[in-house]
Amino acid sequence: MGIREFRWLPHEGLRHAIPDALTADQRGRTLCGVPVTVPRVTPPAFPDGCWPTCRSCDAEWRKREGIPSFPRQRPGSPVLAGR
Repeated sequence: MGIREFRWLPHEGLRHAIPDALTADQRGRTLCGVPVTVPRVTPPAFPDGCWPTCRSCDAEWRKREGIPSFPRQRPGSPVLAGR
């Protein structure tokens, strides 16, 4: 297990966050609720690791880790209307 509660797994065209405790062949759910079975062989970093990140998983992961959501405001930058 890693130092974080979740890790990223390419699944169905997106990178999803899954519990780090899940091991090969275990079934679980991504943070966005998609059922997943962890593969025995780690998917290759390219091209699978280059898939877009699931926005729902990213938002929930950031919330649980206490990380600000995107887009982040830079200190001193003007607030843009409609964002």
